Amino acid sequence: METAVESMAGPHQLQSELAKLCLPSASRDPNRKLAYVNSICAAFLLVGLVGLKMPEPYVRPIPEPVEIVPVVFTPPDQPPPSTQEESPEEPPEDLPEPSLDTPVVATVVAADPSAVAFAVPVQGPVILAPARFAAPPPRVTRPPPPAPTRFVPTGREAGSFPWPKAYPRQALLERQQGTVMLLVQVGEDGRPTSVTVHESSGYGTLDRHALEWVRDNWRWPPGPPRAYYVPFVYQLPK
Repeated sequence: METAVESMAGPHQLQSELAKLCLPSASRDPNRKLAYVNSICAAFLLVGLVGLKMPEPYVRPIPEPVEIVPVVFTPPDQPPPSTQEESPEEPPEDLPEPSLDTPVVATVVAADPSAVAFAVPVQGPVILAPARFAAPPPRVTRPPPPAPTRFVPTGREAGSFPWPKAYPRQALLERQQGTVMLLVQVGEDGRPTSVTVHESSGYGTLDRHALEWVRDNWRWPPGPPRAYYVPFVYQLPK
């Protein structure tokens, strides 16, 4: 009975090592936390005491000054300048010796003042030399363009000269007719290089139709450049 009362009065103490390992909370010491706190405080106190003691400063000894000895620089002796004897220039052997009896006259050659655009100041006697100019290049003369001749294709000449197969529609509706005289410039390849209205038919529709037809459809044989008067006749069918 007393044993039961004693066991109920205080905590139970584990005696087995296996029981302590399996139940660590039962064998926990309540004063362990206090011991940890005390050890940490003691460690901080020890570090504080050690840190308050400053190390002694190291004083580096100053070396004794060395006596400065002045240095005097003496330039080396320069050799005396060598004096070379100047040899007199010998006169050339080919030239004749000047004579005191022969007078010397300074002569200046200048261009003709009438042929230059500025004055040339000279001293002494002057010999006028005619100015020489380069000859101008030959003038290129082109042959005049050939005079236009009248040309009416007959079908027996070389080339291609088709006539229009249809009358201009607007001119047909307005009953326009007449003759257009064209001035045609033909190049070396036989193609018209320029087609202009030399004499109008009185109707712009007929003039434009004739000009465009000759320019686009007529071809002459290759040869030298030439010019033609080409009459283009427009006549309404009866």
